[in-house]
Amino acid sequence: MAWRQRSAPGVAALLDNVAEDRSHAVLDLGTAAPSSLEIYSRYGRRVRFAEVLEAARSPEGWPAVLRALPPQPEDPYDLVFAWDILDRLYPQERPRLVEHLTRITEPGARLHAVVESSERATTAPLHFALADVDRVHYRTAGPDRPARDPLLPAEVERLLAPFEVMRAFTLKGGLREYVAVRRKD
Repeated sequence: MAWRQRSAPGVAALLDNVAEDRSHAVLDLGTAAPSSLEIYSRYGRRVRFAEVLEAARSPEGWPAVLRALPPQPEDPYDLVFAWDILDRLYPQERPRLVEHLTRITEPGARLHAVVESSERATTAPLHFALADVDRVHYRTAGPDRPARDPLLPAEVERLLAPFEVMRAFTLKGGLREYVAVRRKD
């Protein structure tokens, strides 16, 4: 499937007022992309692409995902791109992911997430890559599958705690972008 491009006001909001001084630790839960790395490198001294969904499909499953993202108390992540991971996980896995993200981030860390908000019967997973600080490339990353019940805004807010949703954007095509900040402990 060919890459398409769209605006990403949530990414722009997440990166707003973040210094391009390579002082940040960036975690992208998706698949590595050269265009994303180029942009993340403006901000991060350390950039990690976790490929969480690929790890979750491994024979070890979900425990392998958590082991692959060990806490680093001396250098916690402060910019996290979760993309559409919440939609692609089973509901019982979502809190476990957020708990783990809390362990590997520092207070004040910023988190970006994309959530499907349409009522379609089927949905296709998406692969995202940054095109710029306010634009993303995206393409279908697999076959259509039955859609789960959409995560409503209040559910997303509860699910992301202790990250506090600061901004949310409704996009064409039934997607919502969320920008959250981890509360100070």
